[in-house]
Amino acid sequence: MLEPIFQQPGTKIFLQTKDKGYSYSWLQQKLKKTAGLFKDLNLNQGDRLFLAVSDEVDMSALFLASLVCGVVVIIGDPDMKSPRAKAIITRSNPACIIADKASLERWQSELPESCKVLPYIKEKAAKPGLLSKFLKKETTESSSTDIIGLLEKATAIEILPSELPTDALAYIIFTSGTTAESKGVAISRENLSAHLATLKKVYNLDESGNLLNQLLLHHADGCIQGPVLAAYTGCTWHRPSRFSIEKIPELLDYCYANNISHALMVPAMLNMLVQFADGYEDSFLYPEFKALISVSAHLEAPLWDKFEDLFKMKISNVFGLTETVAGSLFSGPSTGTYKKYTVGKPVDCEIRIVDENFVETEHGAGELCLRGKHIMKGYWRDEVLTAEAFKDGWFFTGDLAKKDADGYVTIVGRKKNLVISGGINIQPEEVTECLLSHPAISEACAVGMPDEVFGERLVAAVVLKPNAVTNAMELVEYCRQLLDDKKVPTKIFILPELPKGASGKVELNTLKQSLQQVQPAKQQTNGQSLGRVLAIAAEAFQIPAERLSIKDTSNTVGGWDSLAHLSFVTALEEQFNTRFTTAEIITMNSIQKAVHLVEKKQSSANHS
Repeated sequence: MLEPIFQQPGTKIFLQTKDKGYSYSWLQQKLKKTAGLFKDLNLNQGDRLFLAVSDEVDMSALFLASLVCGVVVIIGDPDMKSPRAKAIITRSNPACIIADKASLERWQSELPESCKVLPYIKEKAAKPGLLSKFLKKETTESSSTDIIGLLEKATAIEILPSELPTDALAYIIFTSGTTAESKGVAISRENLSAHLATLKKVYNLDESGNLLNQLLLHHADGCIQGPVLAAYTGCTWHRPSRFSIEKIPELLDYCYANNISHALMVPAMLNMLVQFADGYEDSFLYPEFKALISVSAHLEAPLWDKFEDLFKMKISNVFGLTETVAGSLFSGPSTGTYKKYTVGKPVDCEIRIVDENFVETEHGAGELCLRGKHIMKGYWRDEVLTAEAFKDGWFFTGDLAKKDADGYVTIVGRKKNLVISGGINIQPEEVTECLLSHPAISEACAVGMPDEVFGERLVAAVVLKPNAVTNAMELVEYCRQLLDDKKVPTKIFILPELPKGASGKVELNTLKQSLQQVQPAKQQTNGQSLGRVLAIAAEAFQIPAERLSIKDTSNTVGGWDSLAHLSFVTALEEQFNTRFTTAEIITMNSIQKAVHLVEKKQSSANHS
């Protein structure tokens, strides 16, 4: 499956970062040394390895080595909180854990005694994040680690396995599970190999390609359509930096300078390119560029129009799930599949759109079902969930779709409650369960609300117990202690009751409509700029105003990520009746800078 790794010229670049290129010769030696390490650790074909390493170079090499050697990787997020780590490790029961030292220290009480645990520490190990923490700087740790030391001592194995059972597992990704029962997507080598062949064909990607993919490596679109797809096709994978607002001009310059042929992004990234690409409208108009591919989340029609109008090019749209490796339906870039506002047509698989009685619909909406070699056989050691997901060999996606007379498919909604925010899948039940564990809360419900930038924004509504006293910001802080950062609600509403139907279940649509009508309190327009900016920042970042000061920056405020930053900027513009330029928005990385820009705008307005 990954033979092309050893067929490329040794000097050819496999991975290009901002500052360094890693050749195929480097990768070949890394795989051989890692195979030797696995032998020393007595990790054999079929054994499970839990892998959660934030250094993206070594994470990709360890994952590829595992695929080559037949070791089953459980792909983990180094930043996950202890309850989720416990759920995944308990469910997967790995023979070995390789993870960041800081992660292992955080999970210490959850680690099984029977498992080999190897810490990873490396200088400048960066914290991962889809859109990065806004202006987050890398941190420097110790220069030596157990795992790196063991790799250096390991004897390289020159002859690696040439054939492995196709029905054997390749990797497992757990798509949900905090304190709730976790759900593991188990992908076989046959699933992976079949879909890699499809991606290579659909994208027309070969050894001459330059593939840009900056998505999270602990998510399917990041790891499979990044290092694995590059290794499978023999092309060069580019990961110059983490995607963030302030680096957009640098990223677009990089694409042109490095002849990027294929770029994979989530809709939230595309939205930010539209907003912060002044003067870069011709960034993809060079001969070598073949495809800009939207993955992971629904691509809304208005964004589709804005992007194509601004950059004068077509977006290719992909529909897939973790359960289908990384895709199933494609609207472009291959001929005959592209149609705007759709997810195109199935490639190398079959589809059915059925009603609740499993009767296929003609042109009406129904649940999208898939069948093909790339679809998982089932959830890891969970017969109940697997039986719910499959019927007569068809996988039920939970997405509602319709097909037009020409065979193009449009996604029109979801049956399941999954929230997709910035390309990140969030099970709202996890957040609800977390809130219900708070001693002041009697009822809770987390839902996704429409958001122009991130597609959806996760919010929650709660009902307090009689005589209980708390506030929304305290509840957000409570969630931060138990949930992964990306799952913390951007807003928590305290309501007297939740709308319920006759069965006693919360009526989600009614709740969403109610929350849309709840307007945040307007900040007072009188007073000094600093006080007003601090009040706006407290609302945007969900932090008590008394904990903020003019010295705070995006590095010191826990809730100051890209989504909150845009909310902060928008609120400042509304409250001070002004508009910031792209450059000002990008560099507004501190309270002091925000105050300075506001006062500068006000001064200019007073003198005009």
